[in-house]
Amino acid sequence: MTMPPPERTAPGPVVADDLAAAPELLFAYYNATAAEMGHPTWPTPADLPDYFRVDYDDPAAYYSPPGGYLAARLDGRLAGGVGYHSYGPDVEVKRLYVAPDARGAGVAQALMAVLHERARAAGAPRCVLDVLPQRTGAINLYKRLGYRQIGPYRDDHGPIDLVCFAYDL
Repeated sequence: MTMPPPERTAPGPVVADDLAAAPELLFAYYNATAAEMGHPTWPTPADLPDYFRVDYDDPAAYYSPPGGYLAARLDGRLAGGVGYHSYGPDVEVKRLYVAPDARGAGVAQALMAVLHERARAAGAPRCVLDVLPQRTGAINLYKRLGYRQIGPYRDDHGPIDLVCFAYDL
């Protein structure tokens, strides 16, 4: 399969398919989420709990086509990433992360713009996602991008309280 060329949102990040970057970015995402929630972080990827291992251990399987994993680089350094995969007719957005030193540089917007284009190209009617209610920065970002709050779109969240959003493509 031929991968699309990297995309640049000028001026700013370069976004490209990059499964090789997924483990590093996913580990950073998990630790950032834990810290934001007031929980201890994990010193090494081997310490991650099983429920995080589903995409960390095999991102190629978890984000398989028509999904994928996008990474953004700023000035050549890894700045953020986001995964996506099909969920019924929709595309589900997973684990958007921007490195602290890259926040405010348009990385999240660039990643999501490319993700939306990929979802449109795959014929999805919308993108869906869930987010912890404590992640107010992420919630505000999704609202600025045009996401609207919806009811739960999946029934396998367990006891975790999540806020769900959709973006019509």
